[in-house]
Amino acid sequence: MKLRELLAAVDGIVALPEHPAMDMEIEGLTTNSHATNVGELFVGMPGTRVDGGEFWQSALAAGAVAAIISTAAAAKVPPTADVCVITTSDMTKACAKISAAFYGYPGHALKLIGVTGTNGKTTTTHLIEFLLDKASLKTALMGTLYTRWQGFSQTAVHTTPFAVELQQQLAAAVDAGNEYGVMEISSHALAQGRVLGCKFEVGVFSNLTQDHLDYHKDMEDYFNAKALLFSPNYLQGRAIINIDDSYGQRLIQALGDEKVWSYSVNNTQANLWMSDLNYQQNGISGTLHTPKGNVKFHSPLVGQYNLENLLAAVGAVLHFDVDLDLVADAISEFPGVPGRMERVQLSENQDISVIVDYAHTPDSLENLLKASRPFIPGKIICVFGCGGDRDKTKRPKMGKIAAELADVAVVTSDNPRTEDAEQILKDILVGIPENTNPIVICDRAQAIRTAILSAKPGDGILLAGKGHEDYQILGTEKIHFDDREHAKDALKARV
Repeated sequence: MKLRELLAAVDGIVALPEHPAMDMEIEGLTTNSHATNVGELFVGMPGTRVDGGEFWQSALAAGAVAAIISTAAAAKVPPTADVCVITTSDMTKACAKISAAFYGYPGHALKLIGVTGTNGKTTTTHLIEFLLDKASLKTALMGTLYTRWQGFSQTAVHTTPFAVELQQQLAAAVDAGNEYGVMEISSHALAQGRVLGCKFEVGVFSNLTQDHLDYHKDMEDYFNAKALLFSPNYLQGRAIINIDDSYGQRLIQALGDEKVWSYSVNNTQANLWMSDLNYQQNGISGTLHTPKGNVKFHSPLVGQYNLENLLAAVGAVLHFDVDLDLVADAISEFPGVPGRMERVQLSENQDISVIVDYAHTPDSLENLLKASRPFIPGKIICVFGCGGDRDKTKRPKMGKIAAELADVAVVTSDNPRTEDAEQILKDILVGIPENTNPIVICDRAQAIRTAILSAKPGDGILLAGKGHEDYQILGTEKIHFDDREHAKDALKARV
């Protein structure tokens, strides 16, 4: 595609119509001036610390045909008349539109399902992928853990990739023959316009609880970002919304009943709900009530919040007329999600339960503790911490929840990043009542080992906060750290 043709698809760009580069073929897109290849278009994206557009000279020297940068970057490093440097006042929007156009609008070719909300995105997207695959519908999955489809899997860096990478992945998914795409959509991605150029057949809203207030100025700003997925810019089909969530109720009122299927575990006024629920050691059974009929089900997942995720996933696939009986049969076979209520077990006769979960917000920690209680006959020992350089206000709240709902709270380090790990622990302890005696061990490996070695038969140890992550961020460095590995080491020491 020639640069002139590419820019014609993007409004808000002041092109250079007489420059010879306008008629050159663009071989690829890059946002990294240090990894630019000959024939590419450099898209200089503003960052948190520096505007990438300021490095347009390096990109051109490496062989870029042209550069698109922000007006702010151009003011700092003014381009000369002989180079093809194009400016725009909205780099985020320009990047998304250029990426979609360059890759042939793959977000229109796939039947896209977008899942947003504070908690439940990963489990819900995995459930949707699993159910569609069981219906022999080729599906690509993009989210917190990885991007994958049949024959391809890549570890994810962001919940929702930035526009160039996202459109490239969508195009690869189309080329691989996928018909459907299910994506986790973060509030950051929506606020930054990363998914512009994507059209969603289904949008799912799980819930909204406190998180990311280091980025969003308040909960209203956070909600408004999430709500963008359900605007005409993105949603072309049906919204699947949790009616039990107050923010979900607001969305339903704004969209109207015609576009919405609401869901609730036990609210009979919802479009999707459940009855006759029976909680067992090996999961939950009951009856699913849906717009396509009713059916008995058994799910190996535990906890009410997982029932909510299940309802959302069922609603999404039923929108595409997947057979309800097939869905019910498939639910019982769902293998679960790494780092989400994941059991760590060395042998069948293990006398304690060890569960790893990603719960890292007040709401998700509360859900984890409540969901685990019916399945743990002894004490619940909860090992948790809070991330550094993130919302500090949730720290005492999580401390209070752990103190109230666990029998033993073990406060430890999570990803301290550039903050003092000991200070983060002190912030957590502010929320723990004086009559509670938490165990405080800053070293996470030692905290896990202490919790597991101190457990009595029948007890359950919940390792919360990191889930699937196999690293810890200390300062600006990532070191290898996997809760599951440390749990296995400690379990071996019990034998």
